[in-house]
Amino acid sequence: MTIRGIDDCLSAREGRLYIEECDTLDLLREFGSPLFVFSEDQLRRNVRRFRTAFQAGWPDGPVVVMPAAKANWLAAIQRILAGEGCGCDTYSAGELTMALNAGCPPQLISVNGVPKDEDHIRRSIQVGARLTVDSLEEVDVIERAAAELGTTAYVRLRLKPVLSRFIAHSDFVAEGLAPTDIAAIAYKGGLTFEQIMAVGPRLLKAANVKVVGFHQHHGRHRRSVRYWEAQMAAYAAEIGRVCRALGGFRPQEIDIGGGFAIPRDPFNAATVYSEPVQYAALTAISRVVSLLGPRSRYAVMARLVATITGHPNRHPAPSIEAYAEACTATLRRELPRHGVETAGVTLQLEPGRAMHGDTGIHLTTVKALKATTTPIRWNVIVVDTTEFWFTGGRYEHNLHHYLFANKLDAPLTGKADVIGRSCYGDRLLPAVPVPDVQVGDVLALLDTGAYQEVSMSNFNAMPRPASVLVTGGSASLIRRRETEADVFRRDVMPAHLVR
Repeated sequence: MTIRGIDDCLSAREGRLYIEECDTLDLLREFGSPLFVFSEDQLRRNVRRFRTAFQAGWPDGPVVVMPAAKANWLAAIQRILAGEGCGCDTYSAGELTMALNAGCPPQLISVNGVPKDEDHIRRSIQVGARLTVDSLEEVDVIERAAAELGTTAYVRLRLKPVLSRFIAHSDFVAEGLAPTDIAAIAYKGGLTFEQIMAVGPRLLKAANVKVVGFHQHHGRHRRSVRYWEAQMAAYAAEIGRVCRALGGFRPQEIDIGGGFAIPRDPFNAATVYSEPVQYAALTAISRVVSLLGPRSRYAVMARLVATITGHPNRHPAPSIEAYAEACTATLRRELPRHGVETAGVTLQLEPGRAMHGDTGIHLTTVKALKATTTPIRWNVIVVDTTEFWFTGGRYEHNLHHYLFANKLDAPLTGKADVIGRSCYGDRLLPAVPVPDVQVGDVLALLDTGAYQEVSMSNFNAMPRPASVLVTGGSASLIRRRETEADVFRRDVMPAHLVR
């Protein structure tokens, strides 16, 4: 079995999968199955590639990489990022705590999100983090808290530029085939020009507030470089319009947000937009051939079903360097056109999935095999993980690349659904090519470093698996496996139900 688009951290050795210098089968023996595994070295490589690529394209001022905490907020992971000199994009009060505990400098922490409660705003100001103003209601709280604390609140205005130059359909499943510019307008983040004008002049005059720049984040609507060029052109135009309306305001910081794709890009790969038409045709054919009787109908259906095969995304996403060139070149061209000089301006970016995605894999063990032979052939491989431990990816309709970690050299001779352990359908991989699989084989799901481990749930009262960090040839536990006691720890029994 070949590894498509192999990362620096993955390799095949004598038919077995290694992450860095660790045999994945040894990791399962030591830490148990299933297991999330993260590569420290891959994470550090990603950080340095982002910083180098964007700094090369932005000679005008400093570049600060502020990875999105929501993508992977494990304490050990955040400590690595802080040690690399990164900032941090935080959304919740808990993520702010995590960033501070990791040692991230407060001035490099971006406090985003809407709504933010008063305690969260107050604490952000108190520690000296950058507050991204994302609702009109925040302004009163910011002014009051800064005055009461006797300190300065450092804020950025979150803009919502309209992406009128990019109308290709959005990849976000919730919007389906909606044009990207319309899908972006519907998203809750950001302030319109009119809303900015309602609060901007006031914040510029406030005694305890310093407006340091602008923020925007549209997310991962499309993986194309053209999407990023359109974003940056729209952002530059909106920055220029706001600066002029604010009397010539000059930003010190410009934050472009995130949404860059993972190289293998599992995002929305499970969605086939022609699928409703295909299933409608299948149903129509089924009704017609039913006139021939069950035996003939199933013979036809078996031939049609045999043509259905699932495949992860086969087209690699643009590189970090390509994204960096598109963003920086567009901003440096467009900002001066709109009256905003770039000299001395700090450029900030908040990659999440692209920073963490290919740093992680998920290992799971085959526990059962099921084969239906009549009236239609269908094979099922049951593993000891579940879609509920990939909640972020299921929400985004991810279809992950996969390998059987102990059978990398085995030919793909069959086809099967890979099914998880919950009582839902739990179809992790739909009708994908597989080798000759046996109970005890180990499946590796790739690119699970972002949004997967941190979005797990306890559906079916299942204790969540452990996570380990691989550094070269050593492996360390960074989140222990839950017990049943952990699952029920938050429950409180009312006195009248106690026996």
